[in-house]
Amino acid sequence: MSDPRPTHRPALAEWAHTGTAEQTPLPTAIDGTALTHSQASVSVSIMVAREDDLWDELASLRTALAAQTTVESCVLPSDEWRIDGGVMRHVDGGFFEIVGFVGEEGRERVLLRQRETALVGLIVRGAAGMRSFLLNARCEPGLHGVCQFSTTIQSTPSNYERRHRGAATPFIDVFLRPDSAARLLHDSLEYDWGQYYDGKRKRFLILEVDELLTAASPRIWVPEVLLRRMLFEDFWMTGDLRVAVALLDARDRGSGGRPVPVLAASPFLPGALLRQAPLDELASWIVDDHGIREREPHQGVSVEYVHTRSASREVVVWSQPLLRVRDEEWVRLWSRLVGGKRRFAVERRTQLGLAGRLLYFPAAFHDPGALVYRTVHTSAEGGRFLRHEVVLELAGLSAGTEADLDGVMWLTAVELVSLLREPETTAVQLRLAVTLLSSAPTEVF
Repeated sequence: MSDPRPTHRPALAEWAHTGTAEQTPLPTAIDGTALTHSQASVSVSIMVAREDDLWDELASLRTALAAQTTVESCVLPSDEWRIDGGVMRHVDGGFFEIVGFVGEEGRERVLLRQRETALVGLIVRGAAGMRSFLLNARCEPGLHGVCQFSTTIQSTPSNYERRHRGAATPFIDVFLRPDSAARLLHDSLEYDWGQYYDGKRKRFLILEVDELLTAASPRIWVPEVLLRRMLFEDFWMTGDLRVAVALLDARDRGSGGRPVPVLAASPFLPGALLRQAPLDELASWIVDDHGIREREPHQGVSVEYVHTRSASREVVVWSQPLLRVRDEEWVRLWSRLVGGKRRFAVERRTQLGLAGRLLYFPAAFHDPGALVYRTVHTSAEGGRFLRHEVVLELAGLSAGTEADLDGVMWLTAVELVSLLREPETTAVQLRLAVTLLSSAPTEVF
């Protein structure tokens, strides 16, 4: 977990450059002629009004879909979920599992395991900076507020192959059988939360189309200006959408700066493995009809069972286990000025479920006097976690804080974004935090 919240929180003006009216080019009329200042003012006012109207429409959509969704505690139906061979799994054999482990120190732990590679697919249209994004107002039992905007598709093979006997996943054919009208912008495998999953990875696939595809609720086309606004609203977008935006931005900006070592001679640390153990034989855990929980709170997680009814999902009624994490998670991207250039701190390390694989994370510092430029509250994946809050912060080291710690690399914004272009190299925490640079002034890059 990151440090407690710093006490000094300066205005964002200390970070970002604010342009003046004279520095902003005037809009043009439809025929290409320049508008006068008064005409331009009216034009901008109309655009802002339209954006505000669409923003209100997006908010209303979230509210309406959330109102159609109920989430209740339950006892898992034995004909759906059961402990089989010491592992909690769905009777169909897909989806995900709850698995017990014992570490080298003898401590017993519980992790999520998902062998299926989930597909996170995003459809966009238009040029960078002026794109439209086909989003899904997705209801999940573990999301704060129940409904948040996500990528076009966020689905496991069990879902889009309809093993659950649910409705077809809209737009799945665009991703599985793309034609010449859909151009590939990004395709990579990325590791998920390493402290909670046993080596889970997701596939992020971003496609560009020439025309706006016909979409029905809960999917909706959203202009880029409003997508960027969502990035800084609490609990408006899922982590998957946030990561997809970070990967797309990295693709758009390209590479640059000094080379960053992305492949070490040995990307795995020796002896960092866990031994699987049957859930019903874990002495320090209780497994019953109400969930899975520690006798003493060492790992800080538990498993709760929920029953969900949501009219906007492919399956409208289901029950499942969800991982509840006791504490909110703080992810802080630290920065400082070096020779007049802002740099960001990263370090390579591993986590419990990564089997020793080293990934790049935001570096950790203890600085109670930190300068906090931005803070956004988000939810971890709502189909696996029960309202697990992740707090993202962009911060600057205060004067006198030791910055050059062993293992810490200070990267320029260009180098940091370039790092995201390498698959299976960055931790989800770093990919989420980089989105706080979304509207950073050009001189930062």
